[in-house]
Amino acid sequence: MAAIPTYKLYGEKTAVSGEFLLHCETLFSRSSLYRFEIDLHRHENFLQILYISEGQGDATLDGEVIGITPPAAIVVPPLFSHGFRFSRAIKGMIITVLPAALPLAVRTSLKQALPLPLHMPLEGEPCASEIGLLMERIAEEYAGIKPGRNGLLEAYLATVVLLLARQAAPDASSDRLTLTANDRRMEKLTALIAAHFRSHKTAAFYAREMGLSPTHLNRLAKAGTGATLQQLIARKQLEIAQQELIFSQTSIQAIALNHGFTDPAYFTRFFTRETGLTPRAWRLAERQKLQNLSDRAQAEISEVTASE
Repeated sequence: MAAIPTYKLYGEKTAVSGEFLLHCETLFSRSSLYRFEIDLHRHENFLQILYISEGQGDATLDGEVIGITPPAAIVVPPLFSHGFRFSRAIKGMIITVLPAALPLAVRTSLKQALPLPLHMPLEGEPCASEIGLLMERIAEEYAGIKPGRNGLLEAYLATVVLLLARQAAPDASSDRLTLTANDRRMEKLTALIAAHFRSHKTAAFYAREMGLSPTHLNRLAKAGTGATLQQLIARKQLEIAQQELIFSQTSIQAIALNHGFTDPAYFTRFFTRETGLTPRAWRLAERQKLQNLSDRAQAEISEVTASE
């Protein structure tokens, strides 16, 4: 049996950086590139949420073939194989997101209520229209550049995930999705890293602020995220540096200094080690991706307008 390929986005084997937190597009635009058949594949790091509002199709989720009748939602966690066949009348959205970028309470809901791939028929469900509207709002915000865009995207997406988690486990006891003591510690650690990552604080500093030993803190980080404390700090440094590279005109030297790297060459080595590209090469590549997405969206709008 042939190995199931692992992609970042389907059909795109080039690396997707840590800054890539959310991608949104229509089911038609992605599936039409492949004659409406998406072969079995998996994503290494990304969660996908599909909302199908019109059309027909079937999904293969971790080896099980399921017919799709709209309205419906499909959730596919990282590393699970999945494939789709859609009719040409398919309408809906697909969101690809890095789970680590979601708020802790949302990640907890995903882990507890949606640990496996799941197809959810929504016909007659009270949440169906709300989820559909939220997906439309996500698409609108994603395509725009209005003030508050990132905050609204996070809020809309968090609401969608929590509604789907509730739908997946409607009879769960109220304490099933509550945060444990370790969850709250991880939430505090995440906030500390966000506040101090630019100043390159030591593990001893974070341990002292948390009231834990460095060894205990590192074990907590590893158990909660699969990464060490230093890896979590590096991820945050990389995430924010990439946002500044792609969304600002700030020079690479200034970004390096802003992140506590007194030697820009050291920043370049750090960035290249984490992404495989120099900061300049990454900036150019990501801006080209954004331009391609913008061009595709404009082409879709023109096509729809011409057909009306």
